[in-house]
Amino acid sequence: MAAGIDGIIMIAGAAIVIFAAKDFVGPFQGFLITLGVPIAAWGGIFLADILLRRRDYADKELYTSRGRYGSVNGTAVILILVGTAVGWGFVVATASVSWLTWQGYFLGIIGGKDGAWAYANLGVLFALVIGFVGTLIFGRARIRRQEAATAAES
Repeated sequence: MAAGIDGIIMIAGAAIVIFAAKDFVGPFQGFLITLGVPIAAWGGIFLADILLRRRDYADKELYTSRGRYGSVNGTAVILILVGTAVGWGFVVATASVSWLTWQGYFLGIIGGKDGAWAYANLGVLFALVIGFVGTLIFGRARIRRQEAATAAES
């Protein structure tokens, strides 16, 4: 199912670039910037999780929703959503990508979409920091509970 959805998205993206876009670089950069923000938030969460852990994962329990890790980490989902929302507010795609003009909604704080910081892509950095610091603050107790379960099992 995931491969089918990915295939549809890739075909649609290729068709847009081939038939509608004036160039390849602008839409590609816009795609990378747009995708880079949530990936940065996820990367921050992942790095903080690794930093906080003192024990290895219980490998078998990673593959079951009934294990100590559960199926969804609500804190991580919220941090990705917040990091993405803040991050997209501080990035802009190239001017040739009209379908991404909605980004940069927080850039007015630091000079606007044409200011000195407009194309610095600070949103990627902000998303990374939100994911990392948020996990350090709000994920510590969850990780300690998971590790306590691992210690009790040993």
